[in-house]
Amino acid sequence: MLVNRTPHFSSQTRREANRAIDILESQLGLNQVGETEAARGIELLNRAHSSLTFGLLRSADFADRFAPALRRLGLRGITDRLDEVPSSVMALPIPGPTGAHRDDLPPDDRIDAEGRPLPPPPGFY
Repeated sequence: MLVNRTPHFSSQTRREANRAIDILESQLGLNQVGETEAARGIELLNRAHSSLTFGLLRSADFADRFAPALRRLGLRGITDRLDEVPSSVMALPIPGPTGAHRDDLPPDDRIDAEGRPLPPPPGFY
C-alpha cells in the first residue's frame, strides 16, 4: 500500500517493489520461510528502494520471520543491532550542563559559550 501511494516513486520502482512484496507475501503462509526465495524478494525490494527495506527491518516481526533470508544477505533487524550497543557510550543520551533546556532558563542565565546573551526563544517578543 505504501509503495503505491508514495508519489515520488517511479512506475518502475513501484513495479519492482510490488513484485518483491508478492514474493515475500507468498512466504507468509508457509510453516518455514524459503530462505532463497525470501532473500530474492528482500534483495529485489532493496533494489527498488532501500527505504522500503529499512522500514521493514525496523519491524521485529519481519526480522524474526525472515531471519534466515536476512542472514543470507548479511542483514539484521534494527532491534538486533540495537541489542549490540546498549552498553556503548554512543548509545547514551548526552546530558546538558543544567539538565534543563536553555530556553527554560531565566533571561540572565541564557548565554552562549562566550558569555553573550542569547536571542529570545522563538515565539517570545
